[in-house]
Amino acid sequence: MIMKKQVFINVLCILIAAGALSGCEKKENVSDVSSSESIAVTDSDTSSDVISEGFDWETVKQDITLDGMKIDFPFSVNDLGEGYEIPRIVDDLMGENSCFGTVEKQGEYTSEDICEVFFDNMKSDEYNDDVKCSSIAFADSLTVQGIKIGSSIEEAEKIFGTPYKTDSVTKYYLSKSGKERIELYYDSETNKVTEVQLTLNPKEDE
Repeated sequence: MIMKKQVFINVLCILIAAGALSGCEKKENVSDVSSSESIAVTDSDTSSDVISEGFDWETVKQDITLDGMKIDFPFSVNDLGEGYEIPRIVDDLMGENSCFGTVEKQGEYTSEDICEVFFDNMKSDEYNDDVKCSSIAFADSLTVQGIKIGSSIEEAEKIFGTPYKTDSVTKYYLSKSGKERIELYYDSETNKVTEVQLTLNPKEDE
């Protein structure tokens, strides 16, 4: 009787030990799966965060051209060189910027409008040709990372990411720092860009 009891106890111990080992193996497997799932989710989240944060301005500003010339933005009319001027600076009564003017290129018989530029925290009578502009608009020749009038919105989003705001005529792209904005006006039927604008330190209400 004692012998049978001893055998029973030994068998029971073996079963308990086997169950414990089996449980450990299952636990390790679950841990492995959850770990790999965790990595997958993190990678996915990071990639969408990058898009939502906006474009990298340090990269984008390396390839900005105006009238066929590479420019550093912001720029002054003197940075464009000989033949360019802003003949008239006007106070902006709408309050979006302090003043603005049209950059012109002097030709033999007539001048050509190149773009419109805006200057923050400045009155028209304080302007000089070395002052850097804070926004550039109405520029047929402006290209930013190859995006220009006629480019597709799909091309633009490959470079600038998903717009943080959009309406029927405009898509707004913000840099990761929030200090630079690119606005693309577009034709909703063709999905082609009709105007490119650049703005530094955009105001929240714009």
